[in-house]
Amino acid sequence: MFVLYCAVCDRRTLLGVDEVDWVENLTRGVISVFAHCPLGHDAVILTGAAFTPRADPRCFGPAPRRWTKPAHRLRDWLRGRFELSRDLPGPFYRF
Repeated sequence: MFVLYCAVCDRRTLLGVDEVDWVENLTRGVISVFAHCPLGHDAVILTGAAFTPRADPRCFGPAPRRWTKPAHRLRDWLRGRFELSRDLPGPFYRF
């Protein structure tokens, strides 16, 4: 199955193998799959080993410990000071 994006319709659709018109090897690791969207527009899907997902270089890993440790200490301090009680006060009970 393939996920096909049609630029004309501006939507994605899931295509089965029987809906593919033709498949062609462009270069090593690049495969071109030609199909039609449900409304009949031509679309090409590029897939293969060259299109494996890679980590986005703009996204950084977890925050350094020197940033998170003070935040956790502050969170724990606030949690201790403002601990919520789930018990109802006496006047709200019906006896």
